Amino acid sequence: MLWGIGGLSETTIPGLPVVPLATLWALPVDLWIRDVATALTVGFALIGGVLAPRPDSRSGRNASLAALVWLAALIVQTVLTVSEVLALPVSESFNPTIIWSLLTQTTLGRVILIQFVMVAIIALLAWVVLGRVTGLIIATMAIAATFLPGFIGHSGIDDGHSSATISLGLHVVAASVWIGGLVATVDYVRRSALNSAVVLRRFSVLALLSVIVLAESGLVNASLRLYGWASLVTSTYGAVMLAKVAVLVVLIGYGWRQRRALAAAMESGVDGTRTLVRISSYEIAWMGVALGLSVALSRTAPPAMPLGFEPFTIAAVGLLGLVIPLAVLKLSGDKPWLAPPGLIRDYPEAMAVVLVVSMIAASSLAVSGFGNQQILMLVMSAWLVVVGLIFWSVFAQRRSVVALVIVAVGVTFTAWWNERGIDGGLGIATALVVALFLGVLAFSARRPRELVAA
Repeated sequence: MLWGIGGLSETTIPGLPVVPLATLWALPVDLWIRDVATALTVGFALIGGVLAPRPDSRSGRNASLAALVWLAALIVQTVLTVSEVLALPVSESFNPTIIWSLLTQTTLGRVILIQFVMVAIIALLAWVVLGRVTGLIIATMAIAATFLPGFIGHSGIDDGHSSATISLGLHVVAASVWIGGLVATVDYVRRSALNSAVVLRRFSVLALLSVIVLAESGLVNASLRLYGWASLVTSTYGAVMLAKVAVLVVLIGYGWRQRRALAAAMESGVDGTRTLVRISSYEIAWMGVALGLSVALSRTAPPAMPLGFEPFTIAAVGLLGLVIPLAVLKLSGDKPWLAPPGLIRDYPEAMAVVLVVSMIAASSLAVSGFGNQQILMLVMSAWLVVVGLIFWSVFAQRRSVVALVIVAVGVTFTAWWNERGIDGGLGIATALVVALFLGVLAFSARRPRELVAA
């Protein structure tokens, strides 16, 4: 994604140093590994030391190993940050003097240094001794270390921006608790049937709280970084945020299905471990996508204040009209709702035409100069979501390849129509976005298979 939006390439300006290509590619990968290790450390520490009826040494060792990966990622992050900031080759970025200056004289460096000390203590304590008290201490330290990146990134643009700092920190903590907690819970349940029900119930409550905090903190961050609704649908930053919303809806759907399937298994006296592992594997994969989007968002500049009427990005059009409605429908279990009666219900091709026309209309009206841009784009966004919901509801009742072809052609035409006069439009980023939406349409053509089936 970063490559598609130009985040992995550097503009060459005569007389100024250029960040090495290896650094531009390696740093986001390292940040993703760091975030995964962070979530696993928090999750295993919470499950093994706090939520489990008895301290679990296996979870403690897993937390320690994840913390060691976290430490390694912090070391690599420091070196790559020096390379990025000073535009030095990676081989020349191991200068101890420069690294120490970064760690002691910048906010980013001080955060990394504090994290390194805390994570080193976590790695040692979690492996050597994991009791009830030490487990609580380790989990608290892991959460505190996870919160620290809220002081850097986009929230660090203004040192007095406490709302952005706190909301970003809570957002990262909630994501780590949910993602890492799920992995640790699956691992615990898979090998400890005796206390599995207790851990599942406790984590279910914690996961629900994490989702609420994740959504609320995300809304706060969006309100602080975007200039109204128009910035959300006209910028790359906003498109990544909408993609995160779509993934969050998918994850909530998997969580709801998992809870329903496990409840049914418990009522019938059937071991639900296989169901938990199967559904959680899909959920964990999507969580990896969510972490990747978070890294992409952290590497994407927030949009500037719009100076005039700007068009919808093709990513926003497709996410609002196709992906988010499809995710919402999957959340409801493919039950047809919002489907109108009569002709449209029996002919999804007609609804496909309405959806394509709505996409083109949204792109055209956005730059028409008609009315208030914020209100217009909000109304058109809501219209796209509603039309998308109706289309997928109709399609769930009467599957039609022709309807999907109409939408596929319409998405491609909308991309051309939307960016035909924009400098830099119709490039690799547009091609990747269109390919992604075509992939979603191709995936939806498959016959639905119930994930919770025995």
